[in-house]
Amino acid sequence: MIIFGVITARSGSKGLPGKNLLPLGGVPLIGWTIRAARESKELTCTYVSTDDPAIAKAAAGLGAEVPFLRPAALAQDDSSIFEVLKHAVGEFTARTGKKPDIVVLLQPTTPLRTAAHIDATVRLIREGGGDSAETVTKDLTHPYHRFVMDGDKLLPMFPEGQRASRRQEAPPAYRPNGGVYAARTEILMERGRLHGDDLRGLVMDFESSIDIDGRWDFKLAEAVVAERGGPRR
Repeated sequence: MIIFGVITARSGSKGLPGKNLLPLGGVPLIGWTIRAARESKELTCTYVSTDDPAIAKAAAGLGAEVPFLRPAALAQDDSSIFEVLKHAVGEFTARTGKKPDIVVLLQPTTPLRTAAHIDATVRLIREGGGDSAETVTKDLTHPYHRFVMDGDKLLPMFPEGQRASRRQEAPPAYRPNGGVYAARTEILMERGRLHGDDLRGLVMDFESSIDIDGRWDFKLAEAVVAERGGPRR
């Protein structure tokens, strides 16, 4: 099987400007995802899709394949990630003459996901029989205990869940963590999505699931790297 990884890294971050190149543990943020992709035993090939020449240069310097710059139309705030992936698949097919069997989305903003997480997620499709899979982490704030607001009045989001008054009484809930998304290529190309009819999940721990959107997320990632140790080159 041809398993095609795509690392998406556009230039226009507003929550944390320039975050893809911010140093984390001595290497640019994107370097953590490049390293995981290169160490993966399941990925056949991985491209970095970016609109930014500086990110492209840094990624290539870290050993990634960056065979094209993403068109500006696919690098806007409202650009569809599915169209970005379709574009990358088209570039891969044009260059190799081959169509991937599975497409894997890897976002630099979840830097502590590892090659083992990538491989285990892919195997949920390749060996487990799913048509799509993604990484999740346990939701520490259960949806049963969340509210919506009507003016200043709090209304339970799930009224039936209020019966589970203690956290321990609620069934475990999981949320996507942005680490790995994988799907058979036809789901992406024909349906324009990454969720098929048989979606599998790989549970990751809290620390590996840090998703960097703003500066406090980045500081949390720095604290975990300092505690665990990590790349310094």
